[in-house]
Amino acid sequence: MIARFDAVEQLAAGFLAVQRFDAADQPATGRGRPAMRLEAALAAWELQAHRTLANQPGAADLVRVARVQALLTTTTVVVSEAAARRGEIDVGVTRRLTPALENAQLAWSRSARRWAELTTPASRTDPALIEAAGQLRVAIRSAVANQTSWATPDEIAGRIDLPATVMTLHRSLVDSVELAYITREIAADHPGLAAPARIIAMRAQGEAEVAIEQGETRFEGVRWVTPQQIAANQPIPLPEPARRGLINTATEVAAATNQAVAAAADLKPTEPAPRAGAGGGRRAGRAAADREIPVHHPNRGGPPR
Repeated sequence: MIARFDAVEQLAAGFLAVQRFDAADQPATGRGRPAMRLEAALAAWELQAHRTLANQPGAADLVRVARVQALLTTTTVVVSEAAARRGEIDVGVTRRLTPALENAQLAWSRSARRWAELTTPASRTDPALIEAAGQLRVAIRSAVANQTSWATPDEIAGRIDLPATVMTLHRSLVDSVELAYITREIAADHPGLAAPARIIAMRAQGEAEVAIEQGETRFEGVRWVTPQQIAANQPIPLPEPARRGLINTATEVAAATNQAVAAAADLKPTEPAPRAGAGGGRRAGRAAADREIPVHHPNRGGPPR
């Protein structure tokens, strides 16, 4: 339930942004128009998220991606439950799916908080990513929310084709898994990641203690920051233990989202046409199936701290 309030706050915070769009972008009155707008905004978001993450992203970009993915996951819960209550999808599937989606939402929210620790007052988010996120929030609000709360199932059904929108959102879960894997690769490999010295002192020490408890001795007695760096709280490159925490957090996101995809497998949509441009701009690397990380993987390096 808290996760849903967090998502409503995201939508409410963006309410004034609706006024920026011209009349052609205002919520349509015809049934189906908000669903079309949502699908278009979702495709644009997926494309832009991949583009941004492929182009030396900063911590602020990772925060934005994680927050929007958390919002999308909560939106999927709301739409799925509305469809189930109106008898338009199987209630049993929804009962299995909702807890998995809520776990995925919490994992993305933890990821956002962890990346936010790396930001400084000088951090900037890709303007194109901000725009795509804003358009998606407007589309979600138009389809499934009121000014301060989620719409009722009957209200949602009056605005969108519930079964079709459920399937659109569930298909987006597959891309959510891919974004989690890309986030993990960035945490592991991005040479430009840095954080304020005090955060590094806290996180690196915590992750080093976890590693030592698991039998790794190479971190014993290592000082990750100097007293002068801590006093100035200057940004410094992430040492390995701090990266380990980010990797573990992204691993949790991938595992939780994979579970949500599996829980949705019993939904049987008609074969959809692929969304135009959904595969463009993706970060080069291994296929998602090759990168899949089981929930209880033996090499995950312990829980994030």
